[in-house]
Amino acid sequence: MPDEISFTISNQIATLTVNRPEARNALNWAAQEQFAACVTAVAQIISESPPTIRTLIITGAGRQAFVAGGDLKELSGHPEPEAGARLNRTMRHALQQLTEMPIPVIAAVNGDAFGGGCEILTACDLRIAAHHARFSFAQVKNALTTGWGGTARLVRLLGQSRALELLLTGRQLTAVEAQQIGLVHRVLNEGEDWDTAVTTWARELCQLPGPTMAALKQLTYAAAHLPLAETNRLETELFVHLWSHPDHLEAMAAFVEKRTPLFNS
Repeated sequence: MPDEISFTISNQIATLTVNRPEARNALNWAAQEQFAACVTAVAQIISESPPTIRTLIITGAGRQAFVAGGDLKELSGHPEPEAGARLNRTMRHALQQLTEMPIPVIAAVNGDAFGGGCEILTACDLRIAAHHARFSFAQVKNALTTGWGGTARLVRLLGQSRALELLLTGRQLTAVEAQQIGLVHRVLNEGEDWDTAVTTWARELCQLPGPTMAALKQLTYAAAHLPLAETNRLETELFVHLWSHPDHLEAMAAFVEKRTPLFNS
């Protein structure tokens, strides 16, 4: 049986691709387990020194769908509560790992993101969408809530009022609408080369100082739930730690010498 998830590493960029285009990249049990295993593998790799991955891309195979949620054809045959618990546990943990990774995670939304697909992209730090992509938190139409941590992340991304409207109605958004409300950061125009745009963004991130991006990601996510005083204490701790880091010293030297800094970490 072919892998439901494709995973590659090239030039410090890892790409996790949901590889079920015939099923609109819906996640069956095997795909969920493979997705989670790949995320765990990335977490292990980036814990090594020096890290061989600086950016992770999450995408789908083909051009029709990013991820169309769970595979309803398979899941409909498992009405027992244990199946729901398994579905919740596997993907919730994997998506939590994405937010905790000290590297940027890009959701490359190559096509429709429905249900769980929208939950996946909310767990990514940066989101780029093809012009034809559509978005829908469609769980309500299956008489379910989000199950992979999507509601909390959506509220933090868009605010309670906007999140309620999307969750309660399950309505579809175009890529442009998704960008207008802040669900995605970039939308490609029709005719732009998809692979080039995604890879270029990832390469730009790889040129930036890794420890600084890790600190900024940690601080930003902490700011969403910590009191202001605690957030400020964390900011001070991270700022002081980075002040004497070789990357900061290189940045200052490059400024004085009027050249582009070269970050090694």
